[in-house]
Amino acid sequence: MVVKYISQEKLLILAAAAVVVFIFALITVRMFARGIRRYPYRARPILTKREYGFYLLLRREAEKRNLLICPKVGLKDLMEVASRKNYMKYFAGISQKHVDFVICNRNLEVLFALELDDRSHDTKEAEKRDQFKDRAFRAAKIPLKRVRNYNPGIVQELFREI
Repeated sequence: MVVKYISQEKLLILAAAAVVVFIFALITVRMFARGIRRYPYRARPILTKREYGFYLLLRREAEKRNLLICPKVGLKDLMEVASRKNYMKYFAGISQKHVDFVICNRNLEVLFALELDDRSHDTKEAEKRDQFKDRAFRAAKIPLKRVRNYNPGIVQELFREI
């Protein structure tokens, strides 16, 4: 039986390597555990300051008529793809889009939708998105009204036909 002895120097190197591996494993486990428990999200307001100012005027008119205002409603919640042919293509067109406000009666029947347009709607890409949205609402037979600049008179006019 041959017994080999490890030099003290090699023993220290092995011990140091074991400590490094242990620390690395500990850090990895902690990072993984934190990643599961912590997500990089924080709350934010539903409406921008401009949208909220518009909402306050809408609310005044809606309350006079006993109507409801639903902010930030997805198109997929307002309309559906009526044909199974190319279903995913058409669903993809509405699945990630929303309108700023939807005005409903007390039975949650949609009366009309509202888009509050601003400078962000002035680009060619935004113009294409707006045209798509306009056509989709026409196809679904849901009135879509667009407002750029608002004041109490303009908001009253939105509700005049109701």
